Amino acid sequence: MKQIIVLIFISLFAIKTNARARIPVCTPCEKADLVEDLPNDETLKEGNEYLNLGYFHKEYGIAFIPAWNSDGRYVLVNEDESTYYDIDESQLAELKQKYNLDLSSNPLSFWKKIGGKLVYLIIIGLIIYGKMPSKDEKEDSVTTE
Repeated sequence: MKQIIVLIFISLFAIKTNARARIPVCTPCEKADLVEDLPNDETLKEGNEYLNLGYFHKEYGIAFIPAWNSDGRYVLVNEDESTYYDIDESQLAELKQKYNLDLSSNPLSFWKKIGGKLVYLIIIGLIIYGKMPSKDEKEDSVTTE
């Protein structure tokens, strides 16, 4: 059982790069995720790209599994989500009214809010379970004494 747990753990988190295993750690990574695809409006155009409403946050995680998010705020993002532009509360209120948007305080997905934490808890639980002695080992130690 312990060998299976170790094999699963290694296969989930080991990434081969240049003949060495590296686990990507994100402390913190800045992310801008699309929240609302706004209509193509000339007032929301930067260069040749139209801007959409996004949510900028700092994400902490290991092996592409988010563990924690902080400093979230609404921003305007370009179509490929590579550039973001800060907006203040008055501009956000204007966008809500103009496009009839119903926005939550934290629009991140379930995976980014809670999913990664559940995965980490399961992995820690499996490690602890693997460290516990089996019933056969307990019975052997009791009978030999």
